[in-house]
Amino acid sequence: MQSKARLLVTVIVLATMTLSACRAREPALGGKTWVLQSHGEPDDLQDVLEGTEITATFNTAKGEISGSAGCNSYFGSYQVNGSKLAIGPLAHTEMFCAAPEGVMEQEQQYLTVLTTAQSYEVRDGQLRVFCSGSQRLIFSAR
Repeated sequence: MQSKARLLVTVIVLATMTLSACRAREPALGGKTWVLQSHGEPDDLQDVLEGTEITATFNTAKGEISGSAGCNSYFGSYQVNGSKLAIGPLAHTEMFCAAPEGVMEQEQQYLTVLTTAQSYEVRDGQLRVFCSGSQRLIFSAR
């Protein structure tokens, strides 16, 4: 009977350690605001328009993402499984910003690409989100 109890305790301890290790990867997303630096195809990354700021904040406890898309605020859900990342659906406010020129197009492109996120990595203070069609979003921590 004691050997069965020891085996059960061992299984529980190993399972807890495994789950803790899996969760330890995600907090790198949370606890900070990420500011978009560039976006696009790997060989044609575009800088964010001067005078705009695009941000992403991950609430790891609730599985929610929120931020500024350059003009409007956005919010929604996300899921992480290892390095896999799924974002959406997203909602956003609907203000119009006239300046700087192109801000609304940049915002729409960002929100569209963000919802196609497939995976991510955090390295050297940067968050790289890999999206469908080889699109990338490169953030730095604020």
